[in-house]
Formats: sequence, structure tokens, C-alpha cells
Amino acid sequence: MEGITPYRHQWALHDALTSREPGIFVNDAPTGGGKTLSWLAPVISAGLSTVAIYPTNALIEDQQRNISELLSDVDGGDDCQLLAVTSETLQNEYAEQFPDASSNGERLSSLLRQAFSGRKPVVLLTNPDIFVLLRREMYHERIGQIKQFEVAVVDEFHRATRKERNTILFLLDEMYDTDESICRLNHLVFLSATSDVRLERQFEEAMVAPYYRVDDVGWRTDPHPAITEETPSTISFGPGELPAAYRAVLPPVDLVIEPAPTFGTAAEVLDNVEVVLERLATGRTVIMLDGVHEIDRVYDLLHGSDLTRVERIDGFHREDVREKIDTFDTLVSNSAVEVGVDFDADQIVFSGHDAASFFQRLGRLRTRPDRSDAFAYAPPYLFHDLEPLSDSLDGQWVDRSEFEKRVKSAYVDSSTPASFDWRYSAVEAYDHVEERVEGAPADDQLAIRKAGWYRIESHFFNEDKGGLSENDLQRIYEVADSALLNTLKTYRGESVQTLVYDQRSQSVQTYNLPYLLRHSDVSFYTRDTFLTHLPDGLVDKVSRLEPYSSGYCIYRGEYDGQSAGGDADQTAGRLFTYKATGELYSLLSDCSRDIRTPKVCTGLEVEVTPSVRGVDVLKDELSTDQILCYPVEGHVSQIQNQYSLGSFGFIYPLLYSEGDAAVAFGHDALYLHCRVQDRIQAESNTFDEVLDF
Repeated sequence: MEGITPYRHQWALHDALTSREPGIFVNDAPTGGGKTLSWLAPVISAGLSTVAIYPTNALIEDQQRNISELLSDVDGGDDCQLLAVTSETLQNEYAEQFPDASSNGERLSSLLRQAFSGRKPVVLLTNPDIFVLLRREMYHERIGQIKQFEVAVVDEFHRATRKERNTILFLLDEMYDTDESICRLNHLVFLSATSDVRLERQFEEAMVAPYYRVDDVGWRTDPHPAITEETPSTISFGPGELPAAYRAVLPPVDLVIEPAPTFGTAAEVLDNVEVVLERLATGRTVIMLDGVHEIDRVYDLLHGSDLTRVERIDGFHREDVREKIDTFDTLVSNSAVEVGVDFDADQIVFSGHDAASFFQRLGRLRTRPDRSDAFAYAPPYLFHDLEPLSDSLDGQWVDRSEFEKRVKSAYVDSSTPASFDWRYSAVEAYDHVEERVEGAPADDQLAIRKAGWYRIESHFFNEDKGGLSENDLQRIYEVADSALLNTLKTYRGESVQTLVYDQRSQSVQTYNLPYLLRHSDVSFYTRDTFLTHLPDGLVDKVSRLEPYSSGYCIYRGEYDGQSAGGDADQTAGRLFTYKATGELYSLLSDCSRDIRTPKVCTGLEVEVTPSVRGVDVLKDELSTDQILCYPVEGHVSQIQNQYSLGSFGFIYPLLYSEGDAAVAFGHDALYLHCRVQDRIQAESNTFDEVLDF
């Protein structure tokens, strides 16, 4: 691309792809360093058809716009076919393009068949949900064109959960390992803002393809003449001098860390509002918080101050995003701008509830020749752990990679349990293999099954587990025949979501039910009544979203009423809890914790104080829904501490006649079950006793 001087990691990926070197290439350059489009020029100039997988539809839209603008500057860009596929594009523009197709699967099949009928390379931008449906042939018809892509790019891979990572890696490994005459995939590119020891092991030991870190250039015996070393990025806790010959991907950062609990950053900002306003007056600033209710409080304060151009972007305020990004002086947001939104800022104020979010948000400072300022609100224990480092540096700079190691080691590990791999991901993979066996010619079935079992062993049964045994296969077979399997087949897990019409922005979406009941001014309606409140143009979107939601809700903004105790308390909001009834009650009362397993249940109820208009209508909707549940005795905070779940281990209070209890849903239910069983295993010091479900 003319007029652009690439960074070292961009040159390296260009070299690997244009030389058609097969393998796994991991680019974990810092956020803001140009990873997202580092693959574009090489795949187009080399004529490689590519499927690029993004975690959110918003990011797909953003990248479609960016790539479209860049294609004319890339050699071969005029011959590239760029496609963006989401459920929305399949329902809208592709429905118009293929009017005879009656389903999303038929439209996608027609689209890809048409694209690959020519000789131009195809670049498909899509989300992991659709990729999994394609690869597992879960549409009503087979769409074989997925096997014609030569490159797969997975962006923001560090944001995926353990289950999601396992799913993507297993399917891509299988495609790469398939004979090239059947599946052409030869290059796997993973873009990730943070390195991960477990992922290193999976790439090196589980995957068939040779593994290379892009910054190591390990596929070359001789150095590429265009690839040069960079001066490391640096962090300062004080007014030190800039390092000489600075040429890093990220700017040097003056970092101030202050203590705040998760979901408590807004309170700290409001308690020190004069200091915060003074900081905001010094330059273009992005404030990144955790909860929408935090954004409400901080935005309302700043919007009423003397500051100019205060904007907000979150799940309920995604309108006019590009205009807000281009014109803000102060932007208040949350994870909505962690990915998919390019912005330039002089400084950033952010909360970091874990290591991944800390560096993802810190890295949103864009490349600039001068130093930048960052103000981080981190858990109090991390703040105290880093105090000696700050004192010892006395204003001098510290290498960013060394600082990252120190911070990651200090954070409490609330990662998902390793036993999830062999308890559940192996079950998911086994079912996938058996589906492939059933659809294969008789002469190929044995080979497919053996290869699949070997892959399951490589990915999910490490040396500590002792490999894949006959007992494991029998257990997997029994679980794979259960209702639980449906929660594993698709990419994302279930959660209790409600269909929401936002009256202010006149938009429809699904949103987390507990948040709405605690922090929002909402009313619930029957479907027919709900539709009467909507503009005609949104009715089709309701039809697309309602299979993934429970109930119909109108949202009018934040809840500013009285708390249950009579005081105005926007932080606490209403009191909310689920209630153990029917199958969920039986699961809790009839099965002891050591043998209790997650189960698909009906009869879920909610209780909220003060009450919400239409909550009885919501209860009727919930009572017939099925969702994977795992209840545990004890108070929420007690369970979070006992099993190291952290503040983002989503479990909810559960009314239970026998005492305190809590419940987790979907994949969170499976993770919690693994932690409970791991604890039982550790306490009994046995292994075989905890293999049953």
C-alpha cells in the first residue's frame, strides 16, 4: 500500500502470506498497532480467498467500511470480492439479491456459490456464530464453499471464552488437516492483543499446522531485509525523559493507577470530580467503564458541566457512532469501544477488572509521536501490589512488556477451569465427529472417526489427564446423547435476554434481563401489545431476535427511582433475584452438590422490588422457556470467593426455601459445574470419582 510504512509485525505477516507459507501465524502486537488489517494487503496481492472472523457485527460493519476504502490502494484490490455476512445482511440485502431463497442458509449458499463461480479472490467478513454453522453444516443445506477459503483470520481472539476458543481451534485444525483437494485452507491467522500461555500450548501441541509468532519470523532461515527491530514501548509512573530513537507500535504512556472495585469506578470519579474535570480539560479523552449504569452517572455529570462535546457510546447508545467518534472532546463508554471503533485520543481513563481488559483498554491509545496519559482504576489489591514498583522506578520508564508481565502475574486468576476441556469441549467435538461420520461414505467412516478421536485427545486430554481412555469415550457418548448437547453445538451460550425497544433511539435489540430489572426504566408487554408501540420498519427485526429472548420490553432510560430501602441509590438499583421453582427447585433440593449436574430446566421465575410494570407478563414468558441451569447453595459473594469467579463470573441470587442459593446459566453453568467438581476432586484427592455428570 502506497504511502504507508508498515510496522515489523505487518511486514512479517505480509512475508508469510505472500510466500504462501502454510501454518498458524499469531500476531499479538499491541492494540492500536494495525493488527486488524495487517492481513489484507498480502491476501489480496497473493490472490488468496479469505474468511475473516470478527467477534461482533459492529466490528464487521466497521471493517467492511475500512476495507472498502482501502481496496483501491492495494495491488489487486479492484479484483477482490468483499462480502459481509451477518444474520442482518442475510435477512436484508441478500434477501433482495436472492429473492427465490427462502432461508438464511439458501441465501448464504447462493451468495458463496455466485462469488466462487468467478476467478476473483473472495474476502468474507463474518462472525464466529455463522462460521460454526457453516462448518458444522447446521443450515438446512450443505454449503461446501466454506472449504474453498485458503486463509482464515480470527480477530480479537483473546476476547473469546474457553469454550469459544476450543470450538474455533478444533474446527480450523480439522479443516487445515483435510486433504487440500477437499479443503484448501492452508493459513490460519490469529490476531490477539494479549499473549496466553495456554494458547501457546494449544498452538504448539494440539494443532497440526506449524506454529509461528509473527514477531519471531520463525518460518525464515534468513532475515527479511525489510523487517527491522523496534524500540520497545514504555510505561512511566512519573515525569521521566523519553527514551532515545523512539519507534514503537504504541506511544510511551504516563500511567496513573488508582484503586477501585469492579463496577466502582464511576463512584471514584464522582467522589473526585474536581480532579477529573481538570484532567478532562487538558485534551481529547476517552473514559471506559464496566456497567451501563456507571456510564449513566458519569455522562450525566459531565454533560451538565462546562465541558464541550461530551458523547456516550454503549449498548443503548450506538446511534451516530462515527459522528461521535469524529467530534467528541470527552467520550464515555464501555466495552462497546474496545474493538470495532477507531478513535484518536490524548488520554484515556479506564477501569481494568482483569488483565485482558486492562491492556486492551490501555492499548486503545493510538500511535502518536508524543507521550500519552492514562489513568487506570484497578482492583485495590493490584494497586497495592504495584506501589513498590512505582516507588522503585522514581519516575523512570519501564519496558511495556516487563510491565505487562508484572500486572498479569498480580491479577487474581478468574479464568475458566481447565477441566472444561475434557468435561465439555470433548463432548462437543465428539458429536461433531459423529455427525461427519454419518454423512460420509461407508468406506471413509472408520478413518474419519479415528482421526476425530485422535484430534479430541490432542486438544482436550493432556498428559496430566492420562490421554483418552475407553471410559472417557463411553462417558462422552452418554453425555453427547443428552439435551445438554444443544448448548454446546453453537458458538455462544445461552443467557436470559429480553427483547427491548429503546424509545429514545427507536431501535430494537436484546439485552441482559437482570440489568434491565435492576437499573432501567422499563415496562413489559405481551407480544401483540409490544408490536403496537413499534414503528413498522422494526417488526421484521423483532421476528429475527425473539427466538433468542424472553419477554418484550420497552426501555425509557436509566432507573432513577427509590431503592427498596427508601433511598435513591442508582448503584444498587432495584432488588432482583431469580426464584427456584419446578425443575430448578428439584435440581437444587433432590441432588447433592457432589452429584448435581447442569440441566435444561423450565419454570424460571423472577422477583423484583420495587415492582416493574408488566412483570407478571414477563413471568408468564419465562415460565415456559428452557435454559441450561446450575444452582449452588450459598450466597452469591460466598460462591464467587469460594470458586474464584471474580466480579464477572455471572451468577445470580436465587430464592430458595432452604436458605441462600445462586444460579448460573448457559456456558457459565458449565464453568461453575467444573469448578465445583474440581474442588470436590481436590478435597477427596481422587480423580475417578468426579468423572460422572
